[in-house]
Amino acid sequence: MRVKMERETLLKGIARTLGVVDRRGTMPILGNFLFQAEEAGVQIAATDLEVSFRGFYPAQVEEPGALTLPAHYCFNLIKELPGELLDLVGTEKSNLQLTVGESRYQLLGLPADQFPPVPKATDLNLVEVESVQLREMIEKTIFSVSVDDLQYHLSGIFWERLREGDEEGASTEEVAEETEAQETEEGEKGPYLLRMVSTDGHRLTLIQRPLAQSEHFAIEEGILIPRKGVTEISRMLAEEEKVALGLSQKSLALKVNDKYLFIRLLEKKFPDYRRIIPENFAYQFALSRRGLFDTLKRISLLSTERFKGVIIKLTAEMAEITFQNPEIGEGRELVPLTLEKGEAEGLQFEIGFNARYLLEPLSAMAGETVLLEVNERDRPCRVMEQNDPNYFSIIMPMSL
Repeated sequence: MRVKMERETLLKGIARTLGVVDRRGTMPILGNFLFQAEEAGVQIAATDLEVSFRGFYPAQVEEPGALTLPAHYCFNLIKELPGELLDLVGTEKSNLQLTVGESRYQLLGLPADQFPPVPKATDLNLVEVESVQLREMIEKTIFSVSVDDLQYHLSGIFWERLREGDEEGASTEEVAEETEAQETEEGEKGPYLLRMVSTDGHRLTLIQRPLAQSEHFAIEEGILIPRKGVTEISRMLAEEEKVALGLSQKSLALKVNDKYLFIRLLEKKFPDYRRIIPENFAYQFALSRRGLFDTLKRISLLSTERFKGVIIKLTAEMAEITFQNPEIGEGRELVPLTLEKGEAEGLQFEIGFNARYLLEPLSAMAGETVLLEVNERDRPCRVMEQNDPNYFSIIMPMSL
């Protein structure tokens, strides 16, 4: 193999593999990327058997060939090399001789025929979507994915396609009213929506947005995308304005120009999240999102692994937020609020939360005002933007 290739082009290709390769696995070759020189250019691929990447990059191929190289070592080296054009020569022992100017290196590789097969995008119906919308949905739900290896069925984001009007039991009263208003005069349902849901058993996050051109993206039964997979999707989405999605029996494919990302679907059944979402709430409070976030952030600075719960005392006009940590100290702050729903007379309601479970959705939201909805102090509450009922978090309180 003999190839001449722009340093920046090769660097971009290897960078796309860094989040895919498996650095801690028992198979050393999964920490490598596949470098395959063909007549039309170079193919760079990586896989950990769950998430796979395949990309095609321009290069001057003088002699075809293939080998695999350690992704992180190769990236770190090429990033620091001088010059723009690299001379790459593969040896019979699957090593790579790299020359640029007066600099010469040899990287030890492994044979390409030992590399696991990477999926190919064949016979897939692709649906083009806006990158910014899909990335927003991932970023607003990924924080409540479980990181517990024993909760395998909660270790990803659940994707579901539905029609406006098919949301019974899954969203707020506001969503139901909005859906009814958007139905046509003939009673037909509105456009397709893409819904993403994540939960770690302590909180649940749901977001839904219109999904254009989705007639070929039939996931009414839902698909479960592992956390690593959605992280890599988000990284690829950050690079392009539009992407194409395709679905096979066991994997989700993402296509951007000549780059493909394949994520093997989790086969565990996601819990019936609709049963977790209360149908209504006795009280609804409107608060400044920034005011509540800043207060919780300050108070949580005193938290430790053993003591991380805050107590919120709700009245008709004020939220008193307190925290006590016998190891560090204590704090108390007041946040003004407006009672939007519920009986104001004699209202004094205490509820405890893990501060992080409130901070993460508040950070993901953008509106000025958020709604905090509660029933009893040991029942789930809901946090959502006042002007976006299609995004909310359900949070289980802590015992006081």
